[in-house]
Amino acid sequence: MKYCPNCGAELRTDAKFCPACGYSLEQGAPTEDGSSNPFVQATTNEPFELELEKAEGLNITRAEIKKHAQKKLSGRYGEWCKTIILLIGANIVAGFIFQFAYVRFFTSSLFNLFSPYDYYGYYDYGSSYARPFSGVSILWWFLVMIAALILMFLISALSTAVLQWCAIHTLRGNRADGLQIFAYFLKTQKNRVLKANVLIAIYTFLWSLLFVIPGIVKSASYAMTNYLLEKDDTLTASDAILLSRQIMHGYKMEFLILRYSFFFWNMLAAFQLTNFYVMPYQNVTEIQFLDTLYEHYVEQHVEA
Repeated sequence: MKYCPNCGAELRTDAKFCPACGYSLEQGAPTEDGSSNPFVQATTNEPFELELEKAEGLNITRAEIKKHAQKKLSGRYGEWCKTIILLIGANIVAGFIFQFAYVRFFTSSLFNLFSPYDYYGYYDYGSSYARPFSGVSILWWFLVMIAALILMFLISALSTAVLQWCAIHTLRGNRADGLQIFAYFLKTQKNRVLKANVLIAIYTFLWSLLFVIPGIVKSASYAMTNYLLEKDDTLTASDAILLSRQIMHGYKMEFLILRYSFFFWNMLAAFQLTNFYVMPYQNVTEIQFLDTLYEHYVEQHVEA
């Protein structure tokens, strides 16, 4: 049995971080060049407080980050078209199924409640009538409505992962093919990407119940999860979420300011056509920020 040397908590045999205290189990492990591996030297003193800490700064402006993102996207927006069309289509289909099921469920309930006919009764001239909507029908449409909600939730969670991985590929000069990336999630990633993004969506929703603002702040804490999952394929979903919180500590405000600088672009995205420009631009910009932050994090730990 394996135990954390810092807090004594029981660990999995393949764990790299202690889930209880965040201690790096590979801290100080030498790399091939003899230096310590900065990737796993995560700090553990993040207070469990919902606050926007003062950042030390990344020595780069938002304008420079956006300019670099636009440079990487120059002539490559077309690569994103298929991915964006598929995501929009999936959301439209799921939304249509939910709305149709909701209308049928609502209509079935009303008719079942107010209909004057009954299964075993007779009406006027001795002719028997049945209710137009049975209890089975109501239950069926209720289950379809719940299934559509779950589908919409999964699409939303996976959309974030697919778009962020597309942005990573764009920054690296690779082709941003969301369909291939999604297939890679299913075939190779052993559900860790799906698990991580579903957990993030659940955590963010629960924090959002505290008057919305906490959910927004926590979404910034989890922002680097997909970046870390792509960077190190040995990280588990929980390890990536934990490490994202540690790296984003002190930089959530900067990230949120960058994210909401696209507010008016996102307002225009309601017309859908602008999504073909806004989605690539915003996601590549955010990943560029996270990449810069990660390099800054590594430099700090190498110096330490």
